[in-house]
Amino acid sequence: MELRQFNGQGIKAFRALIDAEREKVEPRKPALVAEPFFLEVDAIANDPEMTIPVPGGEEIDPKIQFKDRFHMGDYLSQVLPSDLSVVQHSNAGLWAWVSAIYLRQLLERQKKGGRSKLWSAYRYIPGEYQKFRYYRHLAFMSFWLRRAFGEEVAKFFLSRPAHAHSDAMEQLYTQDRDFLASKGLMKAAVEMYIDPTTGTMKRNALGKATPGSARRLATKIAKQLQMNYDLQSMDKNEIYALLPPEFDDWRPSTIGA
Repeated sequence: MELRQFNGQGIKAFRALIDAEREKVEPRKPALVAEPFFLEVDAIANDPEMTIPVPGGEEIDPKIQFKDRFHMGDYLSQVLPSDLSVVQHSNAGLWAWVSAIYLRQLLERQKKGGRSKLWSAYRYIPGEYQKFRYYRHLAFMSFWLRRAFGEEVAKFFLSRPAHAHSDAMEQLYTQDRDFLASKGLMKAAVEMYIDPTTGTMKRNALGKATPGSARRLATKIAKQLQMNYDLQSMDKNEIYALLPPEFDDWRPSTIGA
């Protein structure tokens, strides 16, 4: 279908649908929604009076199924315009509309009962910039990490279901991003902390007191190494050679080139 975005009326209508459901529950609990709710969202996302074409946009597939947030970010990075002024978080109309057409995937489905968990609107509709909220927009951050930082960084942060917030983003991306500049370091991090079988982050990989954890690598070890080495010019094997013994249990059994 044609890539579109909500106009002011569309954003207001989408927010009203979310707010109406959220008002039924306590703030810290999810609202539970079913197919009638999604059909209402579909109706406004396809209403020509509530949407406008995206400048420089082409087509987008509303039926594509995302394996995880990395897949979502990878796809959106390919189909959305290259013009940064169009795809910024501040373009609430675009990111609210993208969230609307993929909303069934952005909500976790209950194992029993068949309803889906709807959380606060800022996960689906960008608001004014707030340091501790903008990165929780599921669609935008999936796209932005892939587009702005590349494949390794995106895999590290987005190896999560499409509906799930990233603990790594919460603990590392928002605190200190210096370690993102080294492709070799990020390739090593993906090999050490992302389970190749499940595609998700390994248990205790973000542990604050866990020896060799991703948090230790990003906030302590990388900073120490940057004082004496040019990490940005080093490949992953050169990075592995610098890591202290506490990382031995996390290293892959066979380190390739």
